[in-house]
Amino acid sequence: MGIIRWAIKVEGVENPAHPKRRGQQSEAAVIYELVRRGITVLEPFGDNERYDIVVEYDSKFFRVQIKTGRVANGCVRFETRSSGTLTRKIKKEGYEGQVDLFAVHTPEVERTFIIPISKAPKTSMSLRIEKAEKSSPNINRAEEYSLNSWISSLRSDNKESK
Repeated sequence: MGIIRWAIKVEGVENPAHPKRRGQQSEAAVIYELVRRGITVLEPFGDNERYDIVVEYDSKFFRVQIKTGRVANGCVRFETRSSGTLTRKIKKEGYEGQVDLFAVHTPEVERTFIIPISKAPKTSMSLRIEKAEKSSPNINRAEEYSLNSWISSLRSDNKESK
């Protein structure tokens, strides 16, 4: 698979490292990866919803919040809550009851991971992409959350229900 590079114009933003630009690049990469695998993607009108896209597979709908993962210490790390400012105070809010899945695109390793919100901690999550020095039952192995693993589980659930 080749490198995906998206040229997205963000009005009034010249810095390619701007958080809005990174977010749009991650959204574009996740949508591309889903569509190229034959998964239907729906986008809500406007930006007032807590989810970025809705994914439909076999008449089931999943609300998806897209995040950008960053690699640190052999792990992909991402926030499982949003941050915003209200009158100079930073407000951090979780997604419980408002999304079904996190789709985490990680530009450094060019991979996308799908995490059900029921498996995600309340503030942030790490997915191990390199072998850990010590074994622990608390390690979230990235391979268990790969996009292909999630699609395979959908397809196997579909076969079992027929």
